Amino acid sequence: MSDINDTPKEIFETSCSTNSEPFALQNLGNYMEPEFSENCIVIIDPGMQIHNRAYAIVRYDDDMYFRQYLERGNKKFLVPLNTQHDEIELVGEFEVVGCVIQQKQRKQTPLHYYHLNKETKILDFTLSGKAKNKEE
Repeated sequence: MSDINDTPKEIFETSCSTNSEPFALQNLGNYMEPEFSENCIVIIDPGMQIHNRAYAIVRYDDDMYFRQYLERGNKKFLVPLNTQHDEIELVGEFEVVGCVIQQKQRKQTPLHYYHLNKETKILDFTLSGKAKNKEE
């Protein structure tokens, strides 16, 4: 019988970034506090295009990160909201797994980060999640 330590790590990695179905992850750590508390559930949309200030899941340097994606001039960064942690400059290639579109914390209304603008008919991004309107 095979031991779990003998199993290649690739078996445990998700392949969700290859399709367009949203999926859920649990936020581990306090890197994204106060907006995202430890253990909250985030919904990731792998089809959402990354953009400046997006909350994203990014694979970089053999690790996966949940951070805010920022562009400063020609440079790209993964920035934790908790200032006790360091930002990461993205040098070279990285893979965008998806953008966070929603979060859910225990006993709270789900918060959404993209809302349909009724006038322009495009999605507007907000840094602080908002409850979804019943008309949306």
